[in-house]
Amino acid sequence: MSVLCSGSYLADFIVPDLPEIGEPGSLVYAPRGIHLSPGGHSANVALDLVQLGHEEVHSTGCVGDDPVGEFIVNHLRNHGVQVHPQVAEGVATAKNIALIVRNQDRRFIAELTANTLLEPGHVETLIRGLRPRVFYQGTVGGLRRIDPCLDEVLDVARAAGSMTLVDVIPSTDGWGSLLDALCGVDVFHCNLGEARGLLGAGEPTRLLGELVARGVRLATVSDGAEGLYASTESLFVHMPKFRVEEVDPTGAGDALCAGLIKALIDDGVSPGQLSTLEAERLTTLMLRGQAAGAACVTGVGATTAVTWRETYSLIREQAAWLLESTTVEEV
Repeated sequence: MSVLCSGSYLADFIVPDLPEIGEPGSLVYAPRGIHLSPGGHSANVALDLVQLGHEEVHSTGCVGDDPVGEFIVNHLRNHGVQVHPQVAEGVATAKNIALIVRNQDRRFIAELTANTLLEPGHVETLIRGLRPRVFYQGTVGGLRRIDPCLDEVLDVARAAGSMTLVDVIPSTDGWGSLLDALCGVDVFHCNLGEARGLLGAGEPTRLLGELVARGVRLATVSDGAEGLYASTESLFVHMPKFRVEEVDPTGAGDALCAGLIKALIDDGVSPGQLSTLEAERLTTLMLRGQAAGAACVTGVGATTAVTWRETYSLIREQAAWLLESTTVEEV
């Protein structure tokens, strides 16, 4: 069963475990080096899925006609992803610098170039041709041509029989298009800050309830140290996070989405079943998604540590206490 990942492509320069950000004119050495790897929602989720053992993974995003774009496409292909890039002539491939200071949240320095220019027509053609089991659309809020017609792209995916999963980034132009498209989203993921940016201040219970009321069948919200919240039309669930030593949090949300996609496919969940999932089935899906996200943060880079072996090792070691600590409420 195929998966099509759509969203951004960029080159990630990751600098982990910095002791500090120096004053102007100072020099700080990177104790764990400076790491270059493909990044962006589409690249990360696709690579994670392959490393989790899924065999038919397709990915699309927009790159420039430059060596950086070639690096991203070749890396994905060499790692088992079937790549369908859109190439923007005369435009640079996007790059991102992630500065990770010990005991602090990440700092990103990114550019908006080819990664924002993915065309709806390019994505819709791929959906119609591939008819994927799951269509993942990431980077919503940062795709200037996809965002205004997200509802149309999701309609094409649903007409092709695909389960739709949407993940977001903080929007620079408002959330109107996404709010209008939520009725076409089967599975939605964001973090708590993004949820509040989308729907206003509120506790997870209210925010997830509103997402479901707007048509989302399974809404999930990550909250860092507090773990993962999920809601359907009948259940609200909170699961604590896995206990791991965090090295680099880059890509954790993408890994969670990949783990969730793999679990949904392996468990044979159809779009129509999402709204009425039983508690045990829903918590198992959440467990597998969170395990992939937890594996991610144990290594440097957005996808390096997301492997089948590491993910299932975490599940074997920690599933019992996590499930015992999970709360399930009827809505």
